[in-house]
Amino acid sequence: MSPSMSPFMSSPRDAALQGQVDAQLMEQGAYSALELLFNAGRLSYSDYEAWRRGELELLDSVLMGDPDKIRRQLEAAAAHARSIGLVEQPQEFFAWHTAGAATTRRLRLSADAALERLISGRFAPAPDVPQMDLFFDNPIVTLTSGIVRALATHDAAEAQRLLDRLYVQAPNHADLAGFDRLLEALGHLQLGAVDVGVDVGVDVRGELESLLEVTPTAKRLLGAQARDLLAPLWRQLAAALAGQEFQTEAPTLHRSFALLEAQDWAGVTASILHEREWWSHEVLCQRLAQSCWQQPRRPEVLRVWCQLCWRVPERAARWLDDGQCEPKLAALWQRFGDDEDLPIEANAPPPAWTAAEFPAWLLLHEPGSAQQLPEDLAQGESSGEQHFRCVHQWLRARRSGDARAEMPLRRLLSNSQPLLFAKLKCVV
Repeated sequence: MSPSMSPFMSSPRDAALQGQVDAQLMEQGAYSALELLFNAGRLSYSDYEAWRRGELELLDSVLMGDPDKIRRQLEAAAAHARSIGLVEQPQEFFAWHTAGAATTRRLRLSADAALERLISGRFAPAPDVPQMDLFFDNPIVTLTSGIVRALATHDAAEAQRLLDRLYVQAPNHADLAGFDRLLEALGHLQLGAVDVGVDVGVDVRGELESLLEVTPTAKRLLGAQARDLLAPLWRQLAAALAGQEFQTEAPTLHRSFALLEAQDWAGVTASILHEREWWSHEVLCQRLAQSCWQQPRRPEVLRVWCQLCWRVPERAARWLDDGQCEPKLAALWQRFGDDEDLPIEANAPPPAWTAAEFPAWLLLHEPGSAQQLPEDLAQGESSGEQHFRCVHQWLRARRSGDARAEMPLRRLLSNSQPLLFAKLKCVV
């Protein structure tokens, strides 16, 4: 199916939503609102896990961001899905299976019925009814669908029961070995449900290799539900890697990689910033940039990008040029590049307009961002950090009307970074 342009999408933000719907359709054959919340950084997987374990009454209580804005985004995405011919399919969610549980409890997404329907929304192409009836009446398909459901809800006993029946009814079925591997992986999760550390002898290298091997099979057989099986396993591995320093020769044996695979974006950020001299490892910088891209918390995202710009300006510039950041930040980066043509004094030294100057420029372009980016964010002695502190101090002096304090700061910028001084004169 080739998605067409939706009349409901007009702004760049709407176009980004349309892109997410279309991408899901191409990759998974359907659009899921829950998947959109994950991808937009509105829902952390750790909160989703707690909800699926029955520890939270309502899922919407842990959504991140303005509730009205989230509702509008879900409405716009659903409208686009309908406009390209997708049909809404009802979805229900049940608590993940736990040992000793007598029944499987139905979970609630919201106390608001309209919002509950929006969050549970799944849209797929309209089926060819006669063919689809034959398809779903097939007992082998019924068995495989049940196995998928059991694996995704962590019900190992039910998955094993159905898989045994599949062995009897279809001994040559192509996916028997794949389901066996997924069931074995689920067993690892149940055996290690409590967070463990490397000091208890966990074979983290073996667990990593096993997860990397089973991931393609899970995605092929479980589709969108693969995350429900894989993410807890990746988080379990991340727990086992706690305290293990980054090794250049084994970049995947680091907590940040496991959390990246689990799509725990806040965890990725925290684990990298905790690493000594993280900026000296390009792979950690790339993971950090990716985790920031997925998070809606703008102050935290800006702080991390400031560090990237100061620590690895060339890499940061490349990632910003490639659009590996939120759209608003990408637009600001474009404006920063345009300001390289600002007129400077005739006798001024040739300015170096690199990403290292972007944080200081950001303060001048958006003076209110000084509240989100404190002066002590820049603790090094690089020229970019010095200019950042200088601009911060100038803004403070200007707000307080201290002209005597402003003058030496203006002079410093004029001598060391004339383009920032030119930008400063635009603010005055």
